[in-house]
Amino acid sequence: MTALPTSTASIDAEWLTTALRHGGAIDANTEVSTVNVSNMGAGIGFMGEVGRLNVTYAGGSGPATVICKIPTQDAHVRGLLGPARVFEREARFYLDVAPMLDVVPRSHSVMANFDTDDYVLVLQDLGHLRVGDQSVGVNASEAHAAVKALARFHARFWKSPDLDRIAWMPEINAEGMKIGSEIYRASLPGFLQVFAHAVDADMVPVMERFADNVHQLLDRFAAMPTTIVHFDYRLDNLFFGPNDDVWMIDFQACSKGGGAFDLGYFISQSVPVDIRKQEEESLLRTYHSELVARGVDDYSLAQLTEDYRVGVLYGWIIPVYAVGTLDSSSERAMALWTEVIKRAQSAMRDHRVADLLI
Repeated sequence: MTALPTSTASIDAEWLTTALRHGGAIDANTEVSTVNVSNMGAGIGFMGEVGRLNVTYAGGSGPATVICKIPTQDAHVRGLLGPARVFEREARFYLDVAPMLDVVPRSHSVMANFDTDDYVLVLQDLGHLRVGDQSVGVNASEAHAAVKALARFHARFWKSPDLDRIAWMPEINAEGMKIGSEIYRASLPGFLQVFAHAVDADMVPVMERFADNVHQLLDRFAAMPTTIVHFDYRLDNLFFGPNDDVWMIDFQACSKGGGAFDLGYFISQSVPVDIRKQEEESLLRTYHSELVARGVDDYSLAQLTEDYRVGVLYGWIIPVYAVGTLDSSSERAMALWTEVIKRAQSAMRDHRVADLLI
């Protein structure tokens, strides 16, 4: 196998030619002439490096721009995430699952070494669409479009036989997923220090008890009707088209379980507090109605509402995780997570999530 680049800056014309031919994006007579790389997403705390490549060709044509994603090379972060095989999951998602969907970017090439948990994704550039900004949030119309798209995604795999075929994707309560308890426990002290300005005193007991509840909460999701859970369905991973079309990216944590996690996480952390309070019940109805319209007939709105509370609570794990790779010198990153923390605490308080802890 051609050696995999470890950074977007190290991608050259020869390697990209091999990758695009491997994925069928260019033919054997076409080769990449030049590659110009610009980094994306600095300072937010990604589990890897993302770059946009501007490409020219000789002997034929190919995509003028592509998005390239490479796992983090930070040994500490890779050590923490290794048991969950998050990098392998995203590579296999684009190989096995993405071709069944029209709401994810097309894969131009997936170059992977599953023995070392390394990959390079070369994906369709969605730059012509408007990317969400979690620090700003969504308006009511965008929020409804996002939950409707989420319901379509979940309905496609709802109790589907395809789930049995996707053997590499873990159950949401698999042992590899439960590493979250230890990562959360290790991250919480630093989180409370960095975000002392945003943490509400009455929520600290919930935060401190959370680590002991990771396993039982994941078991709750596993007991719900099974679909593919995105597991990071937040605004920065969504793109909006002109007709309320919504596209989604970032499938490193995809798993099999209850879709209510995605719904609770998105509404509690990507929707501004005032809009959530006004639209929350309507958003749940929008999601449920779309499930029903797509053939899900065994899941009541009342059950969804109760499962949604579990999603609101478990979503709290994400902001605490983020501090581990956060660039606290980035004003945008600090503003984003400060806003997310405020939204999440408001939703957890409104839904009395402390009652779900044991």
